[in-house]
Amino acid sequence: MKSAAVGNMQRLVTIAVSTYVWLLRLLVILIVAIVAIAVVFRYVFNAPLIFSFDFAVILFVWLVFLGLARAAHEGAHLAVDMLTALLPHRLALATEVAMRLLMITIAVFIAFHAYDLTTRTRMEIATMRISMAWLYAAVPTGFTLFALYEVYALWCRATGRALPHAAGGVL
Repeated sequence: MKSAAVGNMQRLVTIAVSTYVWLLRLLVILIVAIVAIAVVFRYVFNAPLIFSFDFAVILFVWLVFLGLARAAHEGAHLAVDMLTALLPHRLALATEVAMRLLMITIAVFIAFHAYDLTTRTRMEIATMRISMAWLYAAVPTGFTLFALYEVYALWCRATGRALPHAAGGVL
């Protein structure tokens, strides 16, 4: 029974990861499309789209912060692993666990304070007539996903399971 629950959780995580990867891809496509359309309107029709820059920036900020977890999975964040490569296996494992716990702590701290900032903002993006909170919300969302990824990675490490891969690419 226990292994069935773990298998179901693994499948759920795989589905969530695949959806997440497609969301990141969609954001890239939208950014490219908005910028391309804005260029066409500005230089071909001589009618610039006032909101295009702000919309592209909002999408890019969301892409960056949502991409935190994927970058962690791929090992793309800055790290100094020269020392841990020289450590004995048990000490290297303990260092990895300590670093993941530290990253979870930092991510939760940032997410908490960014959420506070998001909920307190009263500014507006003038060209789009929407709250600046839509931009700020990317920070707590991204760091929350990053913290969840790190917790899941710790669980996988502790249980000896490999991190799942998404269809069409890794997390």
